[in-house]
Amino acid sequence: MKKIIATTFLLFIFHGLKAPAQEVLTLERSRQMALSHNEDLRIARMQIDKAQEERAAARTFRLPAFSASGTGIYQDQDFDMELILPTQVPDPATGELVPNFMLHPVTGEPIIGPDGNPVFNMYAWLPLEVSLNGAYIVGLNMEQPLYTGGKINAGNRMADIGLNMAHDNLSLQRINTILATDHAYWTFISVTEQVKLAEQALAMLEEFVQLARNSYEVGLASRNDLLKAQVEYNNAKLNLQKARNGLELSRMQLCRVTGLPFDMQIIATDTLIDTSQPVPDALENINLHYRPEYRLLEHNIRMSEQNIRMARAEFLPTVGFQAGYTHIGGVEFSGTEFSNTSLNVIGSLKIPLFHWGQGVRKIRSARIDMEMREIELEKNRQLMQLEAEQARLNLLLAWERIQMNEDALEQAKENLRMSRDNYEVGAETITDLLMAQTHWQQAYSELISARTGFRITETEWLKATGKLVE
Repeated sequence: MKKIIATTFLLFIFHGLKAPAQEVLTLERSRQMALSHNEDLRIARMQIDKAQEERAAARTFRLPAFSASGTGIYQDQDFDMELILPTQVPDPATGELVPNFMLHPVTGEPIIGPDGNPVFNMYAWLPLEVSLNGAYIVGLNMEQPLYTGGKINAGNRMADIGLNMAHDNLSLQRINTILATDHAYWTFISVTEQVKLAEQALAMLEEFVQLARNSYEVGLASRNDLLKAQVEYNNAKLNLQKARNGLELSRMQLCRVTGLPFDMQIIATDTLIDTSQPVPDALENINLHYRPEYRLLEHNIRMSEQNIRMARAEFLPTVGFQAGYTHIGGVEFSGTEFSNTSLNVIGSLKIPLFHWGQGVRKIRSARIDMEMREIELEKNRQLMQLEAEQARLNLLLAWERIQMNEDALEQAKENLRMSRDNYEVGAETITDLLMAQTHWQQAYSELISARTGFRITETEWLKATGKLVE
């Protein structure tokens, strides 16, 4: 007895280990998982980080820039040269040095040589050797822009706009992710309900086959009636297999969206039954500024405005200054080492004068680009309004479709009940009964599709009106 209990316990554990993993999902949890998994969202977050770094870099253009420089020289040959220089002597009257000219003994004027220059009494010979082997120049510089024609201000504004665009792009990606998640989630629930309907239809047709067989055996029905029932039963088995295949694909799609493994079994807890009549806002009550797509188009216009300022700044005066310390060493003159350390301050002013109309054309090009952005905004504004109105009408139509399909299903149920009762008393043929069953199954399937379509259309309406929140 103990062996049997132990064996049973081990088999139970082994079966539990082999059981497929399951995940219970609600619509809200599916959204959260998709938002944390989606690759486009991760890229959008990285784009925000990139825009923040670019904005921080743009802020530094106003600050002074420091740089260090160094240059070393290696030269295996020295510079050898000889200098012959005229001499000077003190003036007896003033004591100042004057050229030591050779004077004419009679006139007292300097003697002029053949080359037309005065002749000196004495020349100094200076041999010179310059060595640059091991010479170096090092320096520390500071550059400070004072006025750049507005280019720095425009660059900072463009960086701010770029950051806002990155945030709006993240919002757009979040909304698209939610829309895709809702579509996958409600599709999975819809196909699950279709599978249950196919199973119910198969059980019903199996019962009808048995009724036809009983009627055939007692002579109340022909063999053709039995064959008709069996054909419908076989079709129902095939339809059930198709529905199960569709369920498997929809499950894998939901796993992909939410980041779950493809072999994960999903249990969805939401239902298609709990729906309420929508009251969508009219077109005049819709604010398109809630849509990130619209805000991105507005940012494009603001970016074009800054491009105009950047184009104008290229042809305005620029002012700046540069200061630095420079040290020169390692230079030898005739065996004597030379070094020097100095402070340098340089001011600069650049005034563009004439560029063959290049500046005017660049500014005109930037203005044309802004006008194109404005036209694009107006075009998309009208398209977004049209999209919102279409989404509103689709939502109302989806609700009406649910009401009509609910009534159709009730009628199909009653028709199927009456047809079955009539068949059992011989008042109808098997063809009538199978037709009633087909109408019931179609009505039920249409109701499932209508409820699913309403859920998805509701999300699309929220997206079109900018009300789809995370």
